[in-house]
Amino acid sequence: MDKSKIILVTGATRGIGLALANELARRGHTVYGTGRKPPGGGKALFTYVAMDLNDERSVKKAIDGIFKKNPRIDVLINNAGIGQCGPVEETPIEVARKVFETNYWGMLRTIQAVLPVMRKAGNGLIINVSSAAGKIAIPFQAHYCASKFAVEGLTEALYHEVKAHGIRVLLIQPGDVGTSIWEQTDKRLVAKSAYREALERFLGVKEKEMGAAADSPANVAAQIIRIMDSPGSPLRNPVARGAAFVLAARKLLPDRIFLKLTAGNYKV
Repeated sequence: MDKSKIILVTGATRGIGLALANELARRGHTVYGTGRKPPGGGKALFTYVAMDLNDERSVKKAIDGIFKKNPRIDVLINNAGIGQCGPVEETPIEVARKVFETNYWGMLRTIQAVLPVMRKAGNGLIINVSSAAGKIAIPFQAHYCASKFAVEGLTEALYHEVKAHGIRVLLIQPGDVGTSIWEQTDKRLVAKSAYREALERFLGVKEKEMGAAADSPANVAAQIIRIMDSPGSPLRNPVARGAAFVLAARKLLPDRIFLKLTAGNYKV
């Protein structure tokens, strides 16, 4: 992406979003990064914009504010997301709804806010950050996986709808990344769970995946930028350690074999 662009990154106050927004700003782009709270410690090289993806009025106010300062948004990167961990049986409906509110409905709100301007301009790029878990259901992460499965469907349909209007759509499928997305697991609920033993084994595996074995947000951000800079990038793009391998295995292996491997990996 040689020419300077106006780029909006959601969930830019930590993890992949923070690394991505900062690196894009370093490369000379005009970058707006959103979040409920600004990043601390002077970490932002971009313009911070307060936005609550769960509030339609907040999304509209934030994006309208950007359009008042700029004639367009060239690139929308829907990176914001929250994690969820717990058995299907024991997860309150309001918790599952919150995951979808951010991971799916929040993404849809930003897309609908920027698309009219992109469509009239006859160009634009929308990048939706999904997950390898958007193709692979992981035990004790049912609602997170379901929200990312929904993102996969939304993005593929959008790809077809806006292609004739000169708008590119890309899907990013991260594997294991060292972020804080899973820090919200309530250990007190684990202790009371009817699935306690299996859940504790799962969490032990997950901690290793998100620890030393995980890719860094900075490395993942660099991969995403390479993908967005390449005009020949396909719709789906695995990034971070393990993503390409596990997605290929899911595609090629029969269900009975892949499900057995998943159960063995997560010790359930």
